[in-house]
Amino acid sequence: MTFRLTRDEIAALCSAGVLAPSGGNAQPWRVTVAGDRIAVDIDPSRGSFLDVGGYASRFAAGCFTENVVITARERGLDHEVAVGEGVVTITFTGRRDPQPEPLAALLGERVTNRDLHQGLPLDDAVVGRLAATADPSVAVHAFGGAKDAHVAALGLADAIRMRHRVMFDDMIREICWTEREAVDRSEGLQIDTLGLPPSTRTLLRVLRRLPWTRLALPRARLGDTARDLVRGCSHICCLYTTAGATPDAMVAAGRAVQRLWLEATRAGVALQPWTVSTLQLLRLEAFGGEGFTSGERAEVARMGGLLRAAFDVPATATPVFVFRLFTAPRGAYGARRQPWEWLTTIQEAQ
Repeated sequence: MTFRLTRDEIAALCSAGVLAPSGGNAQPWRVTVAGDRIAVDIDPSRGSFLDVGGYASRFAAGCFTENVVITARERGLDHEVAVGEGVVTITFTGRRDPQPEPLAALLGERVTNRDLHQGLPLDDAVVGRLAATADPSVAVHAFGGAKDAHVAALGLADAIRMRHRVMFDDMIREICWTEREAVDRSEGLQIDTLGLPPSTRTLLRVLRRLPWTRLALPRARLGDTARDLVRGCSHICCLYTTAGATPDAMVAAGRAVQRLWLEATRAGVALQPWTVSTLQLLRLEAFGGEGFTSGERAEVARMGGLLRAAFDVPATATPVFVFRLFTAPRGAYGARRQPWEWLTTIQEAQ
């Protein structure tokens, strides 16, 4: 081994990586730097019920990897990427003159936007360009116009989450209820940045104090947010993989989504991820529904049928990532991040 990354290069690459999205802003990445290599793994202790098998964290590792790769291109660092059992190894092989990388400047601009759609529907050609990915194992189906079928599927997923005690507790725990808490934790999602209507914000505060009351709410009420958000977008989309439900496939899907999201940012298109439904279905189909009662398994199976039908996902494919596309002012808030040093171990030369 003759090539070694400098401290400045490590800082630039890993600082870019931590700008990637992760479920609940959990930032589950664990990074090891050794000479010419950066290995991206996950910390299982930072998972949740929805992070079944660590698959959501592997997806986030794919997003992290894509940010590192984009930054490496911009800095003129030649590299190769290998993935095995969901662990990413980026091997750097040399330096050349830096070349412009249009997406690099957008890494810090990409945000989740939870506003409602404003303006005219997006042109189908624009959506089509965003849906195109470089990975042949990943595809995106996007739908404009009537979305009642999507409301039914996603609203049911929200209701299942709210009624399931562990998923509900995870959701409450990932919310930062004050700005001070968000600053202190540097993780989770600050409630003021979620774009929730006042009635929903009030409801969440009540449910936090009196969690049992959620069981008394009608399912239609638990699906209110889904209805408003799905109808309040130009296109509702689902990315799915044909490579099977594996850790490596989740990494590839994460890389594809990060590219798509950055391209959306460049095009001035707002994007909101929505993965509750796909992760519930993954737990049922790839992990036997562990943690669900028989009744909940039946509900998730029904939700999965509605989801596949609404998004026209083949029976042999695995839905991974549901998201909204729409026009709106750029989101004013990005989730806070831990410093890159917090998740990175640099192994000194022997």
